[in-house]
Amino acid sequence: MIEAREISRESVNRILRLKVREDQAFLVASNPVTIAQAHYEPNSWLRGLWSGELPVGLIAMIDIPPATPEADKGFPTNVAYLWRLMIDADQQGKGYGREAMQLAFGQARIWGRSTLCLHVAEKAGSAIGFYRKFGLEPTNRVDDGERLLIGSVRR
Repeated sequence: MIEAREISRESVNRILRLKVREDQAFLVASNPVTIAQAHYEPNSWLRGLWSGELPVGLIAMIDIPPATPEADKGFPTNVAYLWRLMIDADQQGKGYGREAMQLAFGQARIWGRSTLCLHVAEKAGSAIGFYRKFGLEPTNRVDDGERLLIGSVRR
């Protein structure tokens, strides 16, 4: 069972050292990049993923409120956006990704959102099949070479 914990001064270095497999590195930004960007992203929620005292990954989400005048035309609003999800190379295949998705859906419910969305690279080794298992379906929208997936948050 994993737990999403705030990243603290005491835990940040352990989270920074986590990495996906080498063949996956082009599919998701590194933890140092995600942690830095999260500080400048309004409504972001950033957590380290832990199994007991073992860091296993990182999750970052953004609460995107109902449409505002400055909203990007065509991008969903009033959604929970799963911005980044990574599981350390040594911890993959242990069910932590599934548990992290349950945490993402739970956070969406806390925010009162009925929809979860994310972008995924459409390249060899992509996690698109993984995300589809959770009811997230590809849309026609592609941003920076990544397909937008969207699905209902189970109540």
